[in-house]
Amino acid sequence: MEQQRLKGLAASKQVSKELAFSARKLRFSTSSRSVLFKAVGLRPRVADRLFYSLFICLTFGLLFLPIASSAIYLGYFASDQFESEARFTVRSSTSALGKDQLASVTGIPSAKIAQDTMIVVNYIQSYEMVKALETRGVSVKEIFGNEHIDLWARLQRNASIEEMTEYWRRMTKVSVSPGSGIVSVKVRAFTAYDASLILQHVLSASEAVVNDVNVRIWKDVISTAEENLKHAAAQLEGARAGITSARNRNSLISVESSADLVNQLIVNLEGRRLQLQGRMEAQLSNVSISAPQMKVLKREIESTEKQVEDLKRQLAGRKLASGEPNLADVSQELAQLQLAQNLSELQFASSAKTLEQVRFTSQQQLMYLESFLDPRVPDKATYPKSGLWFIVVVIGSVLSWGGAIGISYLVRSRLAD
Repeated sequence: MEQQRLKGLAASKQVSKELAFSARKLRFSTSSRSVLFKAVGLRPRVADRLFYSLFICLTFGLLFLPIASSAIYLGYFASDQFESEARFTVRSSTSALGKDQLASVTGIPSAKIAQDTMIVVNYIQSYEMVKALETRGVSVKEIFGNEHIDLWARLQRNASIEEMTEYWRRMTKVSVSPGSGIVSVKVRAFTAYDASLILQHVLSASEAVVNDVNVRIWKDVISTAEENLKHAAAQLEGARAGITSARNRNSLISVESSADLVNQLIVNLEGRRLQLQGRMEAQLSNVSISAPQMKVLKREIESTEKQVEDLKRQLAGRKLASGEPNLADVSQELAQLQLAQNLSELQFASSAKTLEQVRFTSQQQLMYLESFLDPRVPDKATYPKSGLWFIVVVIGSVLSWGGAIGISYLVRSRLAD
């Protein structure tokens, strides 16, 4: 019994010694996991080896690589970006745009000013602004495509129009207040001076384009005013020609002077008729009515009366025997023609005045960008926000890595079942 107990004790010591050796080997070995398992006589399954490889790849690809890359880029390679800001309103220098009663009551900008404001807002972030800057000596490709700018942030030299426009929109920010019409413009660049310079040219180009739009409108207005003036001049010429034709047709210059002349003739003839009648009545007491001299007086009286009647018909009343119009008819015709001439003169004067006002107004600068916050050279870089972006990358990487590992564990558990 004692010998068997000693043999069992020796066997136990041998097993403990081997387990301790295996534990030390597992603890201090630097070989792969499969070698460790092999040291104790175990070997992992294929699924375990695949999961371990996937774990390493996910850890490196989703956790270590993004965090390390963002730290290196934001800390050493990211170029500083400076932002300059300006604020302005679009105002008109003329009252020719008309009064907006709604604007005076509510304080909301008039429809015309609001439309011009939106033209400026859309123009600033368009490719037309990029071309306008080029014509003003500010090359967007040279400023934003400089080789000293980091590769990730700079504009590519061979960028297409669409890519350049998209890049320009990323470097600018435009907002407008609907109630006040205040426009805020922010421009980013990789030097403080470039940011301020670009923004100054953006404001001047925007003011120029909104005035160009209104100049085209005023050209159409001037053309319409000139056509109205030509039409009024033609009407006035026709009215004057009508009066001249009527006077020539009736052989008179003035109805009033002709009427005065006819009245004077009537008065003279009436006086002569009265004299003849007086002579005739005076001779009736001595001479018979059938005497020759009485017949002569009677014919003279009748002739005078006939002349008076004809002269009166020339003034007004029944038509003349010749069918010619009397002075009353001519006066009515000339009065209508004179009224048409007066109206034509008023229309011509109004059209001439309107054309003069339109031309004078169109020669002025109609729209202004009234800036109350001028572009300035920024003191320090605003972008990139390295700390904020690094935190975002770390949080995103950890969440992505944790989600991927969780999904892989879930898949492994399902396969094991």
